[in-house]
Amino acid sequence: MADLLEIQQLLYRYCYAHDSRNEEMLRSCFAENAELLGAKGRDNIVATFMNGYKQLTSRRRHVLTNSFLLQDGEDEAVVQSYITLYLIEGEQLSLHLIGVYRDHVIKEDGEWKILGREAEMDVPYTPGDVKPGDVKPVTGAAAKS
Repeated sequence: MADLLEIQQLLYRYCYAHDSRNEEMLRSCFAENAELLGAKGRDNIVATFMNGYKQLTSRRRHVLTNSFLLQDGEDEAVVQSYITLYLIEGEQLSLHLIGVYRDHVIKEDGEWKILGREAEMDVPYTPGDVKPGDVKPVTGAAAKS
């Protein structure tokens, strides 16, 4: 049986690493052969994140709630969570999007790691803090944050 608490800690660590743009912590969250954001492999995924941060001006807070196991195994699992994303500009806070994450996780070298993710946003996703026209909204299962 998968350890939900350890997996939740992994996902919360991912959110913190993503929001704080902590490259090493972010790298520690992914399996070596992970696929996410159209990138394959941990290093390529992290490079995609780090490159994307250069275009963003707002601080972000990814919040995961209502996590539960959809598939349970000794060394692999799928956990579903609600994702809520807030943007912070100066002293202004705004709700940016909500949706569902289905994270595919595996145990690698004794630790849970993200292997991949399905994301369904309830509203169209755009980064929110880049010039209009630079980024096209992404909807449905293809949406990622």
